[in-house]
Formats: sequence, structure tokens, C-alpha cells
Amino acid sequence: MRVLLAEDHNMVRQGTRLYLEKMGVEVIGEAATGRQAVELARALQPDVVIMDIHLPELTGIEATRRIRHDHDQIRVLVLSAYDDPVYVQALLDAGADGYVLKTADLGQLYRALQEIAGGRSAFDPTLLRKAAEIEGLTDREREVLIHAGRGLTNKQIGHLLFISDRTVQGHLQNIYQKLGVSTRTEAVTTALSRGWIHLGES
Repeated sequence: MRVLLAEDHNMVRQGTRLYLEKMGVEVIGEAATGRQAVELARALQPDVVIMDIHLPELTGIEATRRIRHDHDQIRVLVLSAYDDPVYVQALLDAGADGYVLKTADLGQLYRALQEIAGGRSAFDPTLLRKAAEIEGLTDREREVLIHAGRGLTNKQIGHLLFISDRTVQGHLQNIYQKLGVSTRTEAVTTALSRGWIHLGES
């Protein structure tokens, strides 16, 4: 099994590599940023990418989406300290094949790798149940939030989307509730970090 590690903390990355090599897994590369992970996946064509969520330059969610879109044969196993079901849902949507918490023992990581290498998924059932309960943003809410992230006022957003500014405000309130925030800046920042929106979208 040929593995690429994507993790920005050197000690975690080195420790994971030592364990995997001890178990006979070939670690063919290491990435400290999401962008490096995408580039190395393209260049090295690993069997599995072990992906952290919070990476510089590109989040693990966006890096996973790009890798799975461009290389269907490369599997992605997320290794994260976060059990937030919103992240799990976002990574499922991005095409991840498994999700292991950093609090798990190393044996669980190895077993998850074996499952994924065998063409199966490796998600904790409890995390999957929680993720299924999370309601994501609707297409219209995403449109509103993207325009808000570009600095448009409610009136300007309403004009672009052919809805009233009161309706825009209603969408924003729904978004705040779903994301657990209270301002549009927090909403935009949170949605960007989770890979739910991209300000370059038309």
C-alpha cells in the first residue's frame, strides 16, 4: 500500500509515518498544506491519502474534493481531531472514503487503511449517524452567502437574485442558525472553512 500523508504538524506527521512504516506501509510522500497534497497526489499517484482537515492554503475538505474529482482511483482517509458531524458530512460530500479521529489508537488507523485499500469505507457509525442529522445550506442560502462574502448589501443581493431584501435577511438568519453564528462575517468565514462555499463561484 502506497500512502501520502497530508498533515501540517510535523510531530504528528513524523509519528504517523514511523508507525505506518513499522506496519509495512510504504509512505511515498508528505504534504504540509492542502495545495501540496493535491500536487503530490497528482505526481505520485498514491493508493491512499491520509488527510488532515485544517491545512494551510487549501482545507482538507477542498483538497479531498479536488483529489477525488481528478483521480477516482486514489482513496482518501481523513485523520482529524474533530468529531463535528458538519465536517463529516462535508467530507462525505467531497468524496472521502473514511474518517478516523486522532484520539483513536494506531491500530484503528491501520485497520481503516486496510478497509479503504480493499475498496470499502471506514467511517465510525456514530459519526455517520450524527452527520445524517445535520442540515446543510440550500442552494439559495449558498448564493446569498457567497454574495454576502463579496461585500454586497442585502438590497444588492436581493436585486441580483430577484428577491426582496427582507427575504435576503430571512435567508441570512437561517444560515446563522445552521452555522451557530450571529454575524455575516462569521457565517462567511465558517462556511469557507468547511468548504461549503467558494467566493470564486458565479
